[in-house]
Amino acid sequence: MNFSKKSSCILLSLFLIMGMTACSPSGVGGGKAVSHPQQEKKTPSSAGKKTASKKAEAPKSVPVNWNAPSGGAYPVLKKGENIWLDVSVSKQRVYVKNGNQTLYTMVASTGLDNGPDTTTPLGTYHIQAERGTWFYAPQYKEGAEYWVSWKNHGEFLFHSVPMDKNKHVLKADAEKLGREEDSHGCIHLTIPDAKWIYENIPFNTKVVIHK
Repeated sequence: MNFSKKSSCILLSLFLIMGMTACSPSGVGGGKAVSHPQQEKKTPSSAGKKTASKKAEAPKSVPVNWNAPSGGAYPVLKKGENIWLDVSVSKQRVYVKNGNQTLYTMVASTGLDNGPDTTTPLGTYHIQAERGTWFYAPQYKEGAEYWVSWKNHGEFLFHSVPMDKNKHVLKADAEKLGREEDSHGCIHLTIPDAKWIYENIPFNTKVVIHK
């Protein structure tokens, strides 16, 4: 997870070789972190204005409550189920599936997709061993809770909306959940949704990311 001042998911990681990553936590870590992930960035959400004519504009959509589950009560996963994560970049959604059945839908923000360093890669991946409850990168003044790696061992992650060093949510980023892209490749989620994935989606679970 590369991290820059214009976007939201830039993290410098040192893994097997020195290099830049797309979205890994770095600096101060917490929980069960195995590698060094990184951070993200923000862009204010757009606000509509009424036109000069008397036509009333459609009401602005209400931002998602990033402190609540985005799809109601979570499913109880059972042994033997074919659980996998279906990520739609065009819809900004993460679907928890059992085979072809959708068990739960989460709102998300994926990569800004304005360059090779700000894109959520499409394809089939699997949840990796690296995960943790918190990361923060002082150089970018951003962090996040409940991160789980799905590509490049800490480079691309599922994690909560971005936060400052005191774990205060960065509102401009969080308001984009489910509505527009915001990261440098990672997948932003509400705090409870990120925690649920951290606690319930095991190593080697399939992750399919598509348009």
